[in-house]
Order: sequence, then C-alpha cells, then structure tokens
Amino acid sequence: MLLVNVRLAVIGALAISMAGPANCRPQALPSRSPIVVAPDLPRGTPLPVSTMPVSTIPVSSIAGRDDDARVARIAFRLARAGRRHCPELEPDFGLVLQHLSQFELGDRPGMIAGHALDRGPGVIVVVPGSPAATAGLRPGDVLLAIDGNALPAETALSVPFDAARAHARADMVLDMLTHTGTGVSTISLWRDGVVSTVGMAPLPACPSRVHLARSNQRNAYADGRHVFLTTGLLARLRTDDELAFVIAHEMAHNILHHATIMRGSDVKHGLGRTLGRSGRIVRETERAADARAGDLMIDAGFDPVAGAGVLDRLGGSGLGIDLFAAHDSAASRIAAMRGVVDARRVR
Repeated sequence: MLLVNVRLAVIGALAISMAGPANCRPQALPSRSPIVVAPDLPRGTPLPVSTMPVSTIPVSSIAGRDDDARVARIAFRLARAGRRHCPELEPDFGLVLQHLSQFELGDRPGMIAGHALDRGPGVIVVVPGSPAATAGLRPGDVLLAIDGNALPAETALSVPFDAARAHARADMVLDMLTHTGTGVSTISLWRDGVVSTVGMAPLPACPSRVHLARSNQRNAYADGRHVFLTTGLLARLRTDDELAFVIAHEMAHNILHHATIMRGSDVKHGLGRTLGRSGRIVRETERAADARAGDLMIDAGFDPVAGAGVLDRLGGSGLGIDLFAAHDSAASRIAAMRGVVDARRVR
C-alpha cells in the first residue's frame, strides 16, 4: 500500500470537494502544513550510478515517524491479506512518501538541506516484508525516476501551500508507481549523494490509499479512493486490533464503492442525512462496511470483536467523533462483529 504523509490543510480542502461515504465524514481541519509531490532529477555534475543489492538492514521509518510506520504496516497487512474480498486490485509497494510541497514555505529550505526533497519525493516508511523492503529501499531515499521516466518536476514551490494542488501532485506520483503494473520496475533513487537503481515488483492488494493527518481532531473517513485518519484518533486507539478496525472499516467503504452509491442516491446533508430514505441508505452502507471490515481483519489475523471494542470505549459521536455518527449503537456493531467471526468459524 502506498501512503502519503498528509498535512493538516489537505483534509479541509478535500471536505469541500467530496462527499464522504456514509457518516464517516470529513471535518475541516486547521491548516498548518500540507501535502503533494516534488520531483526533480539531480542537478549539476553527473553522479556515479550504482545498482543496489537487496538490503539486509532492518527497515521501518525515519526518526519521529513511528505513527506513520504503524499505520502503514497495518494498512499493508489488511490490503494484502484481504484481497480476496476486493473485486479490483492494484499494485502495492509498502511505501510512505513525503513531498516538499507538503511543507510551509518556511520549512522547505530545511527539508531540502536535510532530506533533498527538492530532488523528488522522500521515503519516510518502508513496511517490513513489503516489495519496497525486498527491493532494498530505505527510509531517507529520494525517488527520482521510474523505468527511466523522470518524475516530473514540481512547480510553484515559492508560493504558499495550496491543499488542492498538493493533493493532486501526490496522487500523480502514486499513479505513476501503481501504473507500472505487476512486473519488476526500475526505480532510480538518490541515497547519500549517489544515484542508485533498484528493481521493485509490487504485489496485488486491495486498492485504498491510507493517509495519516496531523490533527488533534478525532476523525476518520473515506472518499472512494483514499482513507484518512487523524493523529488525534490514532492516539486513542490502544491496540493494533482497534487501529485495524478503523482502517478496515474505511477501506471497506472504498472497496464497496459507497461514495458512488451515496452520490447517486442523493443522500441528504446535515440533519436530513440520518432521516428517512437517506438515513436508511447511510445505515445500510455502514453495516456493509463493518461486515466487510470484519472479513478483512480475520484474513489479516486481527480480532474484529476486540477491534470493535473501541466503539464502546470512545462513546461514538457524543465525543465529537464523526467516524461513529449515524451508525448503529456500539453494542449492536460489536455484536455484528461477533456474528462475522461466528459465521467464518462455520465455513
């Protein structure tokens, strides 16, 4: 699974342009830093090129990005193990990238000096056991080209952060990676002042780009292609089962095309969203997402009942968590997870 480190303003911008499925709706988050992509092949004197062997060094994340690594690890595990429940698959590399345009103007010089992000998107997490890890990629590497095609240079880096431009840019780079197919692709990268190449073969997985947004708000939602959760919510999740439940539920919305269903059904906004026909559709999609999430979790080795226990502890929308609004009660949802587990035991 390819993940992008999402900065705060992105969620607010996306909330304007998309209708989140069911009631896992986006909230406008405060803007402080940003998201998108930044490539440029090395400048100046040509540098030596080497072909790198498979790394035997443990790979995880750059300093300070443990939360990103945790989310990436669980998202990758769900997407790979649960792929039989996904009618459509896409190539998965097990990477988290960061981009120069994700940062405010004042922070960009430091990111150029410390991480060479003016040359391209930087790797901040490599999921252990993923194609990226097998290929020898490491946190701190900077991607330059894919199969000899240079990642297009990012523009407008001297202007203030723009969430829409940043998000579109990040998706463009991820699209270039996923469109390589399932064969081995040659990735050119910058490491320690040297241009190197690795061969990387992705694995098929459920499609869903999972993003961690830095915000004290407690929220998670899906837009049909992406999954977003905040650090504020992540901090309240005590176990990997709980985090897997949140990610799997939102992934399920995307897998089941609930965003398209909601738009095509003219589901109302505001208070009308939970009433009448709109309310019935919302609750039906939420139940379907829970059921599919349970299957994804079981296949990935997580406990759906333990994971759903977070619903009871956090208390739903009464704590301002949009993730749990317009769903069935916590007790009903936990009971439904027990039903999913029991049904799998019978098979």
